[in-house]
Amino acid sequence: MRSCEMAKQIFISYSGRDEFEASLLQYALEEMLGSEVVAWTFQRDQARSEKEIARSLKDRVRESSAVIFLVSSETLDSGASQWMELAYADAFDVPTFVLLHHLNFADLRQKTTGVPPLLLSSQCNSAIDWKSVVEDIEKLLKE
Repeated sequence: MRSCEMAKQIFISYSGRDEFEASLLQYALEEMLGSEVVAWTFQRDQARSEKEIARSLKDRVRESSAVIFLVSSETLDSGASQWMELAYADAFDVPTFVLLHHLNFADLRQKTTGVPPLLLSSQCNSAIDWKSVVEDIEKLLKE
């Protein structure tokens, strides 16, 4: 695990069911963006001693240079904590990149409840296009 002390942090938001995909994305981000970037995920990086998880997640989002929001059907079914992470990113004006995993934008629009308007008004990318999102983040970090 890389140190967050000097690195720029990318926060990856995902549902528990998508942990494997998030870990692959985390690895790819760190390999492609180099040692000055750390991709933060709950499963790998959350301190076990952290009592107030919600506060910790809020702090991690605020400290991030960008957020990748991985949306799947699990998120749509029970993504309350992910919706909060999205709200934190918006509140702290952290650039957010949405990846739709086994979903398309029409699937989001068909969901009559539970999908925040912020997500529906965002630029959504297919998870297949994750490399272009990484390239966009790399450009953002160089600014």
